Amino acid sequence: MRSFVLGSAACAIGVVSSVAGLAQGAAVFHAVASSKTASVLHGGNRELNRLGFTTSADLWTGANFLNWADGRLTNNVGSYGWNDAVPRDVNSSNTNSGNPDRADSAAPFVGEAGKTGTLREVFGAFNGYKNMSYLIDGEDRAAWSLDLLFAPNHRISADANNGTVELTLLERGGNSDLRIRGIRADGSLTDAIMMNRGQTGATGWTLDSLEIGGPQTVVGVGISLDASWTNLKGFRFEAADGMNGPDLIAVGTIPTTFIPTPGTLALMGAAGILFARRNRASGR
Repeated sequence: MRSFVLGSAACAIGVVSSVAGLAQGAAVFHAVASSKTASVLHGGNRELNRLGFTTSADLWTGANFLNWADGRLTNNVGSYGWNDAVPRDVNSSNTNSGNPDRADSAAPFVGEAGKTGTLREVFGAFNGYKNMSYLIDGEDRAAWSLDLLFAPNHRISADANNGTVELTLLERGGNSDLRIRGIRADGSLTDAIMMNRGQTGATGWTLDSLEIGGPQTVVGVGISLDASWTNLKGFRFEAADGMNGPDLIAVGTIPTTFIPTPGTLALMGAAGILFARRNRASGR
């Protein structure tokens, strides 16, 4: 989160700075409660064990942060898929508007020598858990956009209960904003909501990464979405000028539901018929 002059290439990604018209009434925000949250360090790699909220009875585990199977990051330099090598800013170079970063003592990225990292490393599984020592670092005045997607045919839908958390964000610093949209199964987007600075709560730990010179508090917020956020295959997160460079550490959701395609249903039906015939033939 440092001052950064946004280049013309970033303007092409279509992330606007205006927050007018956001459907804030469509969400209820529950700050993370450090007293209900616990994590453990494995060397410099952090595993989340438990996470709770100040105004919701929901209690999450690290498994809630392992639902992602694909994604795309678009910044002022280019657009990068789930497994693409994303150029990183290391030791305050401040070239990329949003890029993978890691805690000083965390395990190096696979592309460490070339100063790259991948979305899969940041948001996928690391030794069976989401490594909370990895993050996407944003710059103070720079725009970037991130899509995170579930596995194919996996969906989530919000209920009508304001106390139920469907989406949780962990961010470093607690002094930034972030725009959020749901991605429906047909690729269309929901209306946007904002995670505003001041809506979050401290998790109980700090993170000092290669791109900054000292530790900053890690905060989080659980979001209760209204029932219009249905049949979602993922989420889009957008940073822009005036949002003070959100540093996104992790995104968690409720468990996904598998939605079979017509072809899958046909195969399941055929398998059921074959199984029934075999049972009759064996006299079961």
